[in-house]
Order: sequence, then C-alpha cells, then structure tokens
Amino acid sequence: MTKKRGFPVGKSGYPVADVNWSFHFLWRKLSGRLWSNEMVAWLVLALLLCKVPPAAAHTTVHVSGVVGSAVLLGADVPRGFQVREAIWRYLAPAEELVATYFRGSAETLYQCHFYGRSRLHSNLTLEIRQVELGDGGTFSALLVNTRGQTERRVLHLSVYEVVSQLALQVFTSESSRSGSATACEAFLTCVAASGTNVTYSWGRLDGEALTMDNHSLFEAGRVLWAKLGPSDRQMAYTCTAGNAVSQSTATITPWDHCQREAATDDAVYDYRNILLIAVPISVLLLAMAVCGLLLSRKHSGRQRMKSLSDVSEPDESPV
Repeated sequence: MTKKRGFPVGKSGYPVADVNWSFHFLWRKLSGRLWSNEMVAWLVLALLLCKVPPAAAHTTVHVSGVVGSAVLLGADVPRGFQVREAIWRYLAPAEELVATYFRGSAETLYQCHFYGRSRLHSNLTLEIRQVELGDGGTFSALLVNTRGQTERRVLHLSVYEVVSQLALQVFTSESSRSGSATACEAFLTCVAASGTNVTYSWGRLDGEALTMDNHSLFEAGRVLWAKLGPSDRQMAYTCTAGNAVSQSTATITPWDHCQREAATDDAVYDYRNILLIAVPISVLLLAMAVCGLLLSRKHSGRQRMKSLSDVSEPDESPV
C-alpha cells in the first residue's frame, strides 16, 4: 500500500476503503485551493463521512452477456435511498474506475478497458456496449446517499459466444462392417461451429431414456456410442448444445448410415474381385493381339519378298 496526499490508496491510485471514495472527491476539491469558508465546510463534511460505517457486504450477482451485444449491470438502489454519489469500479483482473455519479452529474470518460463503450443511466445502471469475451470480471458499485449512508453492490459478468451450426457425423465400427447386417455399432459425434463454455447432451427423439447397455458418452458428451439392431431402423437421436445464453439442437438417424457404409464396403469388395479377374484376362488378350499382329506382319513380308524374286527372274523362253 502506498501513500498519496496523506491517504492510503491501492495500485490504481484511489483509496482502498469504500467510504474513502467520497472522501477522495472531497480531497480533489480541496487540492490547490486556499483556505476559505467553503473549504471549512468541505472538511466538516469529510469528517462526518469518515464516521460512516463501511458498506455492508452483499451476495455477488451473476450477469450473463453475449458477444457483440449490450449488457446492463443494475445498481439496485433501495427504495427511499437518495443517491448523492455513486462509483462503479472494475475489480478483476485489474482494478479500474469505470463511471462516477456526483450531485446529478455522470462521468464515464475514464481511460479504462471500457472507454467509449460505457454509459451510466439515470437509475445508476451501468451499460456496457459491444461486449467482448475479455470483458468478463467482477464489478463493484458504491452508493452514498444524502445522509452519508452507503450501499455496496458486487456483480460478476460472464461473457458468452452464441452456440450455432451443429455438425453431426456417424462412424461405424470395423466389426459392424465385417459382420452381419442385423447389428450396427455407431459413434455419433456432435460439434458446434461456434460458442463458448458449450455443454453437450444426447437424447432419443421419441423421448425414451438412453439405456446404459446400448449407449455410452465420451469426450464430455460430444460423442455418443450406440448399439443398434433391426428394431432400431427408425431410431433418431438428438444432440443439444448450449451455454448460459443460447442453445441449438440437431437430429440424426444412424441406421441409414450403417447400411450405406456397409453397401459401400460391399461395392468396394466386389469391385476388387472384378479387378482381380479382369486385369489378368485383359493382359492376356493384349499379349495375344500383339503376337498376332507380329505374326501377320512377318507373313506379309515373306509374301512380298517372294513376289519380288519372281519378277526379277529373266525370261528364258526360245526365240
């Protein structure tokens, strides 16, 4: 703790005690002025404020915000509590002064994390516009009424990104593809394209509970293992992904994928068998065609040579 102008202050340069916030404003008015009747009045008021008991601690109020939207942090002013001063602070991760209210005048243009995005309403509710993920943290509001009594509010802001665009996929086990078509072991995956602090859950579309014998969850609920039989051809599963501010669902029927993959595997297997038979036959036929062509050319060459030799022999008939 350091000393500034004779008063204990924290790292931010402001008094650490809540009551001393009011005293801080008084001290700013006294700084740089000559002693006068007005100063004496301010000093008397400051001494009275020092006798005010600390503000009672209240339960922390949790507030949820959405990225890109505005969030309201309510001061919850008690009925009949005539506020004279109000101080909004951002406590974590680093203490900053966000907004103040003094004798009917509100001020929010402080060089802090929320500069240009904060607004103090007439009911002393603090508004933060264009909320970002880094805005999450603890806020404190100190209220002082005209009788010197104080009230303190503590609020914790949690910022979330909206959950959207669920992608479902089905993968079958090797044993299901190589076995009979009467059973299928499928792995259903569910992944959200966007969202923070997302939780996943699975359920049947018909509302029946998932049995432990034929179902298991992995990867914090993102993967569902299901053992299906012929009676489950129409079985549909629903994945639900959500957080504190949004929720999204998607449905899939895994049996169709099991049969499609099995048919694909059979097609690949038949195709390979065809290749094993067709390729050797094709090579043999090609070899026979080449040999036939060579023999044909050789035979035609011999016939041509014989014809030329017959033409070149002289005519020995008598004159």
